[in-house]
Amino acid sequence: MITRLYRSILCGAVLFASTFSVSAQQTNEPAESGADWFNRMAEALTELNFEASLVHVHGDQIEPYQWLQGNDPETGSTELLIQMNGPDFRILRVDNKVAHFNTSSSNYALESDTITAIFPAAFSQPFEGLSHSYQVMVGGGARVLGRNAQHIRILSRDNQRYSYALWIDRKNGMPLKMIMMNQSGDVVEQMQLTSLSVRDTAPEITKEISNIEMPPLLKDLRVQSAINYSVGPRWAPRGFKLLSQQSHTLVVDATPVDHYLFSDGLAEYSVYVAELTEGMETDLALSSSHTLFSKRYNNFLVTVVGQVPLTMAQRIAAEVK
Repeated sequence: MITRLYRSILCGAVLFASTFSVSAQQTNEPAESGADWFNRMAEALTELNFEASLVHVHGDQIEPYQWLQGNDPETGSTELLIQMNGPDFRILRVDNKVAHFNTSSSNYALESDTITAIFPAAFSQPFEGLSHSYQVMVGGGARVLGRNAQHIRILSRDNQRYSYALWIDRKNGMPLKMIMMNQSGDVVEQMQLTSLSVRDTAPEITKEISNIEMPPLLKDLRVQSAINYSVGPRWAPRGFKLLSQQSHTLVVDATPVDHYLFSDGLAEYSVYVAELTEGMETDLALSSSHTLFSKRYNNFLVTVVGQVPLTMAQRIAAEVK
């Protein structure tokens, strides 16, 4: 059974990781590269007005969502993601602020220009920012959601991190299907749209909710500040850079930790260092789309959590000294 500490860390990792329309090319025009298709998707995710339904599968959880986005000259850019099963859970983005509304826990807001519960934030940015660690390959055509789609694959250059398969609507650039895979090709996460309506104007509901009162804004967590402990990460996989380091308390159970956040532009992982106290569970390993690995180092508990394979998380934890 996962203790409150690990539930806190998994919750915290979500906070820290924390989301173009063109005509199809004619056959006599130059073939588009994988980066071209990726960039069309990035523009679609930021510029289109749409209403969609989707199913998100990770581990043994199958979650249906409703997803809307509107870009309006008067109300700005608004995005809404609604979980359709279980307790009412909604994520609302208004321009560069993202609010999480949950009936079973406290509401909060973050500074971000994307909702990352479904797609990584990097999918809304040009591929150039990922090219140092990833390459994108063009596959064949396919039919997804009754639409003509282009298949592309995003592969790590070192084959030591997760890869993605994407099917992109040839007409408007929207991602229709996504599969995340580990180095062995095993599926660890999936997403597929079940309906999609692209509109000329913003959905009316996105205009109505653009002025909703936002919950308290959490402080910027991606900063460099003083840490409490001399123990910390001494190694990072190639391509990963330190985005922030600071001391704070975990949201759920107020455990004091030193927190380090690393990213390669697409994947992120966090390293937490906490003083070992009675009742803390050590030597835990859970692997899915988000890996969690912990080990004891002297009088500290070291935990690595993020979108990295278990073997990489183990190496990262072993180099915390």
